[in-house]
Amino acid sequence: MARKASCRTALTAFSLTAASVVGFAPEAAAADHSAAPTIVRGQVSMVQGEFQMAKDVRGEDILKMVDRSYTVTTSTGQQIELKLTRQTKVPTRANPGDHIEAKISEKGQTLSVMLIDE
Repeated sequence: MARKASCRTALTAFSLTAASVVGFAPEAAAADHSAAPTIVRGQVSMVQGEFQMAKDVRGEDILKMVDRSYTVTTSTGQQIELKLTRQTKVPTRANPGDHIEAKISEKGQTLSVMLIDE
């Protein structure tokens, strides 16, 4: 009897936990998709970063450039500093003079930076 009661209690607890997770999941998903990222387009006017020693695939020492931020001048003349993090997707490094398109989250995080032809 005690075993049935403990199994029933465990099953009830699991069911309530699953119901609460399922009940809140759609709201959390809706909040994530409610705000589309802001798009910034412009010309890179400055790159700030640092140089680090690293190893290439053959194990040889190389000098690696690590970008920390891009200053972008928009077509209206506004200058915007884009802070880069490990989560920022930057498939190709931008240099001063390059035209870029960046996606910025509503919290101000730079999500991605892509080179574009302008």
